Amino acid sequence: MPTIFVSGASGGLGAALVGAFRQDGASVYAGTRSPAHPGDVDLNVRLIPSCEDAVRSVVDADGGIDILINNAGMHLAGPVASLDQDRFKETLDVNLLGAWRLTRAAVPHMRRGGTIAMISSLSGLVGLPDDGAYAASKFALEGLSQSLAAELAPAGIRVLLFEPGRVATEFAGVTDGLAPEIAARAIVDAIARRDTPFRNPIGEDAARVFEALGVDRGERSEALVRAVTGCDWQPRTGA
Repeated sequence: MPTIFVSGASGGLGAALVGAFRQDGASVYAGTRSPAHPGDVDLNVRLIPSCEDAVRSVVDADGGIDILINNAGMHLAGPVASLDQDRFKETLDVNLLGAWRLTRAAVPHMRRGGTIAMISSLSGLVGLPDDGAYAASKFALEGLSQSLAAELAPAGIRVLLFEPGRVATEFAGVTDGLAPEIAARAIVDAIARRDTPFRNPIGEDAARVFEALGVDRGERSEALVRAVTGCDWQPRTGA
């Protein structure tokens, strides 16, 4: 039975991911600022000690982590030139550094064959008006994930990116679009496959954006990384 740790799991897509993994019989831990249910873990991704304590509680219970889902996030809207500096920093701190902190804490305890899934966004591919802070955080997350994929491949750990389209979670004010349970099932099923590419659209609108932009699912970027450094993104799962 695999051990799953999902951040940002108090509601929305995070809670739906927890539910989908549990339907499949996994041992799932839900990272949340307000633990209230069995399997909830107190987690504030803005604090290194909190990330380390949360990971330690999961490892103490199950011995290791098979799948880490970096889902915690926040949204800040507004024109770039008028953004509040502290709120901009907070957005980067949660969406980018939060994923880094939790990954940093979890990697030493991840089992070979494991997966780190980053919940990115179409805003990590296209910067829209009044969305610059969020786009900056997600563009940066995409770059961090590429480097991480090459670094962790020798340890047998793969990194996957997911770019959902509109999901009806009320995040960023979105109330229409894909049901979070459907989005979560698509992500869970993709993680279960070993041939899933590095970058993955979730939802028909996301698939259309990928097609319109000719988005690299990972093959071209990996080839460039291999040409420059000799590293690839294919996990080595042997001993």
